[in-house]
Amino acid sequence: MLNLDGWNAIDGVLKARYGDAARLEWDAPMPYRPAGPVPMGRFVTNTIAIYPRDEPVPHWHLVGYALTAPYEERGYEFTLRVPRRPEETEAPNWALAQLEHLASYVVRSGNDFQVGHYIEFPDPLDPERPDSELRAGGLVLDPELGRARTELGEITFLQFVGLTTDELHAAQAWHVDGLVEAMAPHLPMLITDLGRMSLADLPDVARAVREGSAREGAGTGFLFFQRLAADTSDGVTLELGVQHVSQFTKVLPGRLPHGNPLILRGPGEPVVFLPGREFRHSRTGEALEITMPDGVARAVAEAVRPRPGTYRVGPLTVNVVD
Repeated sequence: MLNLDGWNAIDGVLKARYGDAARLEWDAPMPYRPAGPVPMGRFVTNTIAIYPRDEPVPHWHLVGYALTAPYEERGYEFTLRVPRRPEETEAPNWALAQLEHLASYVVRSGNDFQVGHYIEFPDPLDPERPDSELRAGGLVLDPELGRARTELGEITFLQFVGLTTDELHAAQAWHVDGLVEAMAPHLPMLITDLGRMSLADLPDVARAVREGSAREGAGTGFLFFQRLAADTSDGVTLELGVQHVSQFTKVLPGRLPHGNPLILRGPGEPVVFLPGREFRHSRTGEALEITMPDGVARAVAEAVRPRPGTYRVGPLTVNVVD
């Protein structure tokens, strides 16, 4: 059944924020139908409201109508802010497509997103900008819309914030909210600008992540590595792809010293790192479990570098391969 209440709830939130300000709209050429005699349309998103903004910097503010209305009742919607160039009269196509991709993934997979979640993409956000460093994103509360109480219930507006790979690794070492808050002074309204450089190495951002991870630990307990193998024929030897070292060395010391495990998955047997007083390992039939003292976890993080080679830290050997 068409959820007009959900549609009206979103309209009410945007009316409260923008009043009668002019907005653009993108409407799906083929309306989405989840079931029934009319086939499902190509687009899950039925409408995207697009507001041209001048403050604090020129940008487009996009708000999707997909997950709260008109056919879903998930209680949240995706938003996105992208730069608005002086000559632009319409929001860029990639930004519209990004909102649709997110909503489509949710509806077709059944997996929901929440504040603090992140996602990494195999392809550029904009196919026409393969040089862009933004290849991931985090989800935070939209800084203006946030959460709203409506007659339908609470609606959360999740803003997608584009992240570079380095920034994603920093978020995994701590958490998305902390990283984005640290980046906020450099990103007005958390705009996703495909042309920007990574902010992860800025002194204030790097310090916030380092101190936050040491204080609170890493919120990420699961990593997937395309290159991952382990051998226990002579001690414990872990093989990692060079592209995974940054994640591993940032997240490991944020997990075990805080009493939390870290799970690595790859093409073969999973590897589970567990906190403990003594180094030991065992195979459970489902995974290789490696128990590791805090000092060894920190030493591994300091010793292993993102360069091919063999790194030995006490009873553990890490082979980094191309």
